[in-house]
Amino acid sequence: MLKVLIAMTIAAAAAAVGQIFVRQGMQQVGALEQYAPLALLGYFGRALLNPYVVIGTVLNGVFYFLFLAALSWTDVTVVLPMTALEFGMAAILAVLLLNEVIPTMRWAGIALVIAGVFLIALAGGETT
Repeated sequence: MLKVLIAMTIAAAAAAVGQIFVRQGMQQVGALEQYAPLALLGYFGRALLNPYVVIGTVLNGVFYFLFLAALSWTDVTVVLPMTALEFGMAAILAVLLLNEVIPTMRWAGIALVIAGVFLIALAGGETT
């Protein structure tokens, strides 16, 4: 179970940092406001070429490969809830790096989700 916890903690951190990079890149790209096919192609082309979006996408890839490894070690009912660790990490990073303001009720919800992850981890789940 320890290797699952380590892998999923690293995976969640990679995903959280990745989301911050993607958000930063999309702030540079700007809001999607036109939905004509050529406008969409141009918009998503700019997004895909933005270095922050590229770095964020690579980090999300790291998350996914660690997620796959963890699924090879234990049940999906253990691994999938552990992805919720990303919520807390992303919230902290959003406050520190993006200057986002998070209301108390949202913090409470994040805390409850993470508490649920700890309950699942305490229950174990090693299958191999």
